[in-house]
Amino acid sequence: MHSLSFAFRTLTRFPLPGNGEDKPEKSLFWFPLVGAVLGLCSYGISLLPLTDTVCAALIIAAGAYLTRGFHLDGLADFADGLGGGYSRERALAIMRDSHSGAFAVIVLITVLLVQYACITELVQTLPLALIFAPAIGRLMQVIAASFLSYAREGEGTASLLVRRSTRKHSIAPTLQVVVALVLLYYFCNETFALRALLSLGCALVMNLVVMRVAKKRLGGVTGDVLGAIEVLCESASLLGFLLPLA
Repeated sequence: MHSLSFAFRTLTRFPLPGNGEDKPEKSLFWFPLVGAVLGLCSYGISLLPLTDTVCAALIIAAGAYLTRGFHLDGLADFADGLGGGYSRERALAIMRDSHSGAFAVIVLITVLLVQYACITELVQTLPLALIFAPAIGRLMQVIAASFLSYAREGEGTASLLVRRSTRKHSIAPTLQVVVALVLLYYFCNETFALRALLSLGCALVMNLVVMRVAKKRLGGVTGDVLGAIEVLCESASLLGFLLPLA
């Protein structure tokens, strides 16, 4: 269970025991579960006797706190790198810079506004989506890490994780989400299962777009790119839950 502990320590601030992991790629198996646990925290907040808008703001704030702002920081760096980097080397150098530029601010504000609007609606109409969307976001990270190479030549935050990952590491996490969808469809709520499937499709499209951009502009992924993928795909997932089925 070292890989489970490693997954939680990597993606959250939950104080699980452990010092390191010799095979970090094994932790990818648990990424959707970590997302679901974070989603349960969001679901708990949605049950508070507060207005939908206040709950939405608290859910976003709690998500940023519990993940140490890790993914949001990655999105900001990725936006600055793409916006200000005229070459692969320049883009990667900008992404290493701890300062945030105009592109980072614009993208963060835009994405958080989208999340806020979606969560405000889902808190009352479809609160279970708050559990599923973070799991989908982490699944998209697994797919990107498994299918793309590491963009930097040296070491980085996600270097070992990405370099040791292969496509087979995406199979089990994907099956976890698929099985969850099937169980929801047959034993719980068919409508929710169909909306979750649409949500998964939206996240997958977003992931494929970001992966293509990262491969073309950077030559692969970095820790920042994986963080950006999580935020963008979770946002796409939330939006997918609100799309009409017919």
